[in-house]
Amino acid sequence: MKYHFSLADKISMTIIIVGAFGIMLVYYVSNSYKEFAYKNHTQAIQQLAYVEADDLIKELKENSLDLALSIENEADFNHHIKYRRSKDLTQTLDNQFYQYFVTAGVIKLLKLYVLDTNFTLLSTSTEGLKTDADSQLICPEQSEAALTRQGSEKLQTLSRTCTFNHHPVFSVMVPFGGLNPKGYIQVITDLAFNLQDIDKSLAMPIQMSLLDKQIIYQSDGWTMTQKNNNYLDIDLPISGERGGTLFNVLIRANMTDFNKEISQHRNWVMALSFVTLALTVFIVLLILQRSTIPSLARIHHVLEKIHLHTHDGDENTRLLFEQLLEQIINLRLISKTRFSVMILDLNHFKKVNIDFGETVGDKLLLAVEQRLCSTLRDSDLISWVGTDSPGHKLLPSDTETKYRATIARLGGDEFGLLLPSAQSEEQAIKVAMRIINRLNQPFEIENHKIDIDCKIGISLFPNHGKNEKILIRNADKAMHTAKSTDQNVFVFKLED
Repeated sequence: MKYHFSLADKISMTIIIVGAFGIMLVYYVSNSYKEFAYKNHTQAIQQLAYVEADDLIKELKENSLDLALSIENEADFNHHIKYRRSKDLTQTLDNQFYQYFVTAGVIKLLKLYVLDTNFTLLSTSTEGLKTDADSQLICPEQSEAALTRQGSEKLQTLSRTCTFNHHPVFSVMVPFGGLNPKGYIQVITDLAFNLQDIDKSLAMPIQMSLLDKQIIYQSDGWTMTQKNNNYLDIDLPISGERGGTLFNVLIRANMTDFNKEISQHRNWVMALSFVTLALTVFIVLLILQRSTIPSLARIHHVLEKIHLHTHDGDENTRLLFEQLLEQIINLRLISKTRFSVMILDLNHFKKVNIDFGETVGDKLLLAVEQRLCSTLRDSDLISWVGTDSPGHKLLPSDTETKYRATIARLGGDEFGLLLPSAQSEEQAIKVAMRIINRLNQPFEIENHKIDIDCKIGISLFPNHGKNEKILIRNADKAMHTAKSTDQNVFVFKLED
C-alpha cells in the first residue's frame, strides 16, 4: 500500500528527523564527554598512584636501611665479621627474620647477604627465599654496578628493583664499617608487599598480578566491584630501573556518583531538546501555514492530477491546468514577480490522423511532448514545484522526474505551458523560438517522416491578466493571431 503525505506532513517529518538527529548528537556528545572525563580521571589517578608508589618505595628503602644499620650495630655481627665466622654470621642474619621489622609487617624480608668490599659473598641467610646455591645472588647486577663506583661513592647506599623467579623484589645494599667500609649488607624485600598499601592511600581496591597473569594480591573489597559498570579499571604497570615492567597493578575507581550526574544532565538536555523540537515544529508549521504552504500544497495536489490526465487532452486536463495556474498566481502575488503562459498549437495535425491513422497521430503527440520536455530547461519550467509525488522537497536541476507537470495537453493538438523564468516578452519569445525550431524538425513515426508546423501564443502575468482564465484566454487569442497572420510566435497585445 502506497502512502501519500502532504507537504506539511513532509516538512514536519523533515524537522522531526533533524531534531531526532540533534537528540542523538546530544547523546553522543554526552558519551564522548564521559569518555573524555574517564580518560582524564584515569590519568589523574595514575599520576597519584605513581606518586604513592614512589613514596612507598622510599619508605621501604629507609626501613631496609634501618634494618641493615641495626645488624651492623650488633656486637656479635662485628665479632663474626672480624674472625670470618660464616656460620655464626648466617645465624645472626637468620635471627633478623624474627625481629620487629619483619614480625610487625613493616617489611617482608626475603633474603639477607653479607659481602666483602670486592662483593664476594661472605654469608647468606637460610631463612626467606631458597636459592639454587649458596653463592647465587638475587639482583647480581646490583653488585656489578657497585663495583664500578669510585671514592666516596662507595659509602653511599645502593638500591634497585629486579625480579627473582618472576617475582618483583627490592634490593638495598648498605656499606658497614664507617668511612673505611669493611663490606656490605644486602637486604632483599618483597616489593609488591609494600606497594599493597596503595589501596589504603587511594581508598580504592586494587589487584596485583605478575606478568604471567598470576594474581599475587587483591584488596578485600575487590570481589564486590566485579561485574559493576560503575567502576573504572585503571592499569598501573610498575617498571624497574631498566624500563621493563616488573608487575601490574589494576585499580578500580568508583564512578557511581559521576555516572549518575552525567546521566541526569544528559536526560535533562535530551528532554529540553525534545520540547524544543516539538515547539519548533509547531512554530514552523504555523508560520508556513500563514505564508506559502497552502498554495504549495494545492499545487502539488493539482500536479498529481495533471500527471494522471496528462495524455487525455480533455476538459478535465484544461481545468487542472487552470487550477495549477491559479495557485502559481497566488504565489507570484506574494513575491510580486512575473511569468509567462504559452498556448502551443500543431497545424495540420488532423491531416496526420487522416493520412497515417490515429495510432500514428497519438505517437506523434507523445513525441511532441517528449521533445518539448527535452527542449525546455529546468529554469524555463515550473519544475521547482513539480516532483514525482506531492510534498517532496525541491529537486536538483539535473533530476529527471516521471512527468513534466508544466506541459499539459489541453486538447487534441493543443498544449499549455507555464514558464516562470520568462518574465518579459523578450525572454518568452526566445524560449518560444527555441521550441518552434526544435518541433519543426521532422519526426520519424513508424517509418513515416512527418513534418509539423506549430504556432505559439504568449500572455504575461500580470500585464495580460491577473487570473488564470484571462491569461489562458489571452494566450489562446495570441496563438490564433499567430496562425491567422502566419507568424510563428505572437505575444498578446492589449487594446488601446
